[in-house]
Amino acid sequence: MIDAHAHIVPESLLTEPAFRHTGQGWVYSAPGTGDTRPIGPRMTTVDARLAWLSEAGITRQILSPWLDIQAGDRDWVLRLNDAMCTSAAELRTTALASVDTTDLDRAAEDLAVAMKRPEFSGLMLSTDLPLHTFAPLWTVVAELDVPVMLHPATGGPHGSLGNVHGRLVDNTLALTDLILHGVLDRFPGLRLLAVHGGGYLPYQAGRLDGGYRTGETKHVTLKRMPSEYLKDFYFDTVALSAAAIEFLASVATPGRVLLGSDYPFAIGDPQPARTILDTELHWETKLSVLNRAATALFGRAS
Repeated sequence: MIDAHAHIVPESLLTEPAFRHTGQGWVYSAPGTGDTRPIGPRMTTVDARLAWLSEAGITRQILSPWLDIQAGDRDWVLRLNDAMCTSAAELRTTALASVDTTDLDRAAEDLAVAMKRPEFSGLMLSTDLPLHTFAPLWTVVAELDVPVMLHPATGGPHGSLGNVHGRLVDNTLALTDLILHGVLDRFPGLRLLAVHGGGYLPYQAGRLDGGYRTGETKHVTLKRMPSEYLKDFYFDTVALSAAAIEFLASVATPGRVLLGSDYPFAIGDPQPARTILDTELHWETKLSVLNRAATALFGRAS
């Protein structure tokens, strides 16, 4: 059982000035903003994570940094990557790398270096970024066949109802932006993992086709109708209901739906494997979701 969507703040990173212990727990102060955010023990503590994995019946997680700590200058991102490698080695799994996207050419170079480390099996990018403008980075992603998780930030542009709807809107618009600007045509074969079940896009792709047909959303001429690009994405199961996951599996390419918990957040799925087992999906599809799809996407996790 592989959990493809799980976050961590590496314990080795807590010595950095952005983190401090209040006596009640760790907090993170975002540089330059003054914002202070609490960090629960499940985010940092190995024992708490292992206890949850055992309870949920999960073998291992593909570790993603908590997106709130990902933003920063290049020096910070490199230290974050070092800490992620330390945690991945300790937990006997792999992690997703980060890059400083303020300089895309340097980011592409740093990604190539990071992917030489055995602890990394992919990259995580925020959906808050203008991803359709990232040609230098997409070029290296395509050349190295790097899986990329697309994940919205806590402070994304659509904060209404936050984790309930805001993050899903952010997901939807980011995927739509990539499609409509022709990124998937220019870089065929990108392996992009859309978290939170792809937001609302899989369920309203027909409306996207309507907008393209009428010219309302036509940025460039695409090789296919927008909805057909859904087959190019990978999706996690953090849609939080068996019915939604069953529908997602019906529109995604077989083998491209991955188990996800969104650990350690309360709005995630506390029993993601049970959710899959409770679906009406064929047993072979369940096996794919629970293990095979993640093993194929994050090859170093096998």
